[in-house]
Amino acid sequence: MSQDSGDSDEPPYRRVAAALRARVDDLAPGDRLPSVRAIVSDFGVASATASRALALLREEGLVESVPRVGTVVASRTPSRRRVRPRGTGPYRADVVALAVEIADADGLAGVSMRRLAAELGVPTMSAHGLVRGKDELVMAMLEEVFDAEPWPSVAVDAGWRARLEVSAHRQWAVYSRHPWAARAISLHRPQPVPALLAIAEWDLTALESVVADAERRFDLYMVLVGYVRGMAMTLAAERDAEADTGVDADWWIDHDPATARGMSRLAGPAIRRAGPYAYDLDRVFRTGLTALLDGMV
Repeated sequence: MSQDSGDSDEPPYRRVAAALRARVDDLAPGDRLPSVRAIVSDFGVASATASRALALLREEGLVESVPRVGTVVASRTPSRRRVRPRGTGPYRADVVALAVEIADADGLAGVSMRRLAAELGVPTMSAHGLVRGKDELVMAMLEEVFDAEPWPSVAVDAGWRARLEVSAHRQWAVYSRHPWAARAISLHRPQPVPALLAIAEWDLTALESVVADAERRFDLYMVLVGYVRGMAMTLAAERDAEADTGVDADWWIDHDPATARGMSRLAGPAIRRAGPYAYDLDRVFRTGLTALLDGMV
């Protein structure tokens, strides 16, 4: 049904938020709200409108996002607004750390200067004074999460392959903790982020010992970071799906009736011979990385 066809001048996301706000009154802390997909279907609005309505309720402290669960009614406790001594303001590091926390829970779409200011208890312009816009904020967030991940120890005389394995697994560890980061990074329009440039320096230095041509060396570096990021995009999509549906990929494949019927009808003989498949993205990542490095030089 569509509830977005009224004549009110109020923005659609606010009308959706008002309807959801009324539902919250009848729910207990921890109860799930409809997913973005369900809101789109119920209210006949765009997914961006649904996401913005939920974001407004989060800003008001009525709901919160729980990884792998979705949006739930918040506990009846004070919000997580940062409390500072009277007369002091937030530092840039406070803004970046809070943005990372929000993105970990709600994705990059949940991060806005308005929301950051509200949770820090300052005017929006004060937040803008510390971080000049979303682009600069995202680069600071990337620096924060990649710089925080330690480089594993590796022998000085370790070969190129061992060094590239260390680099790839380190990036995967960051993406596993912060799936939004894969979507924030651009390979074709690289961001001047010191922690990302350090990865490029590490990988290219490792390749110098086995690849003489500079262009091919950079191509191989792009292939490697592109593979890790691509797998991380799959990870991020699965995390989103888990939050939206409340179930993981294995449950979905085993129990979703439509999927079961489709696979039974459409799967070919090679797929059937493969037998039951345990979906483990970490294993797939390791398998793919080994195959990629085997054929690199």
